[in-house]
Amino acid sequence: MIILKKLYNSIIMKHILFDTEFTAWENSKKNNWANANEYREIIQISALKINNGKIIETLNIYVKPIINKKLSKYITNLTGITNYKINKYGIDFKAAMKKFYNFSKYYPLYSYGNDYDVIKENLLINNFNKNSKYFKKSWKNKFYDFKNIVKNKSNVNPSQYTSGTIYKAFSIKMPKNHKTHNAFNDVISMYEVYKQIL
Repeated sequence: MIILKKLYNSIIMKHILFDTEFTAWENSKKNNWANANEYREIIQISALKINNGKIIETLNIYVKPIINKKLSKYITNLTGITNYKINKYGIDFKAAMKKFYNFSKYYPLYSYGNDYDVIKENLLINNFNKNSKYFKKSWKNKFYDFKNIVKNKSNVNPSQYTSGTIYKAFSIKMPKNHKTHNAFNDVISMYEVYKQIL
């Protein structure tokens, strides 16, 4: 109980809400990316830095994949992220991680499900040294699951929703142009829920 109270206090005061999008093909999730040459390469990282309930800074990065450099039609249709957008605005994963790390350095990180798993996969894909700061417990231990907050602060079952649709469980109205499976829109969905339950 004391640990949960500390968790709630920390998320109210100072924290990061973030979301990622990564390469996928039709049935990738169902097959757990088991088909040949299918990897969960991050193509977008979005984050909100929050102090006392207010957004004080935002981050939205597009990332160039190195194995499957051309995005599938499936992921483009799902996310709205095109090959043109990745080629024009995307940066390499190393630069993206540096930006994300510096952005979130002193803050606990909350994602819908613990996205450190997919970050770790990408660190390995991109041949990061296992002794680097991105593998250290001091950073890994800063990642939390936003679903646990939803479970403990409401009667909603978060497993029935995604980060981009969780707002529906709380009857929150989003702008007409809100598109799920876009990391920035999804993190805004989480933020709207956060404001209501905390």
